[in-house]
Amino acid sequence: MKPSKLAILVAAMMLPPTGVVSAAEEQNLKSKKPAVSHGHRGAKTFHIDHLDGATITYIKPDLSSQTITPVMGKVTMPVSGVDNYHALVVEKDWGDHKEVIIRYQYMFGRPSKQNPVKLTAAQKSEFEIVPDPLPREHYRYHSQQTWGFLARYQGELLSNHPLTLTTSNGSQQTLHTDEHGRVSFEIPDDFPGLTEGERSKQTAQLTISGEYQQNDTNYSTQLVADYRVNPSHWQSTELGLLVLGIGFLAGGYLGQNLKKRDKKA
Repeated sequence: MKPSKLAILVAAMMLPPTGVVSAAEEQNLKSKKPAVSHGHRGAKTFHIDHLDGATITYIKPDLSSQTITPVMGKVTMPVSGVDNYHALVVEKDWGDHKEVIIRYQYMFGRPSKQNPVKLTAAQKSEFEIVPDPLPREHYRYHSQQTWGFLARYQGELLSNHPLTLTTSNGSQQTLHTDEHGRVSFEIPDDFPGLTEGERSKQTAQLTISGEYQQNDTNYSTQLVADYRVNPSHWQSTELGLLVLGIGFLAGGYLGQNLKKRDKKA
């Protein structure tokens, strides 16, 4: 019987309001990584299905690690006391079939003085998908953005290898890695019920997955992350209203000055 695949459901985190941008910034909104706040500084808890027999490892920025014990199907990434990205690695070994889910989570604390590349470069499983690059501290994945990912087996890059992007909103796309083992996906703009010009705090989950066969063993891997609505859906409207408001104020001020000048004449 084919084993059940691990599944991870990530609790949504709300996207805080962002400010009005300049006209030059507006033109680059779809490719720019919009800023978010420093909120959510506590432990992170995730619900994961089919955890029986799974090994769960929590890796810190300096590559020290600890084993996590799930409680009622929930896995908690504890506060480590240092900032920067941490990795949650959930592995299940069926003998001839090995599965892994990897999630990179930014945690807050005192400066870790570590480069996140150290964490992504470290081998966390035989077959893994790695962000290239990770979003910086103040940034997150947003719809309409293009991000790169690497496919590796035993630390070696896999060229011309199929990887699939799926989202919890129902989108799916399969692409092959290039000669350097890298693939670039545009995150779908697939949030339902958006009203142009109105802010949306919706979040969803994206998964980059793939399989690799080596000898008699099949490897399945998933990289999971949250993504949010691109602010271009409302920031262009806010900019227009701001410009319109400034125009009214300037027009009123100019009109008053002209009336005063006419009276003096």
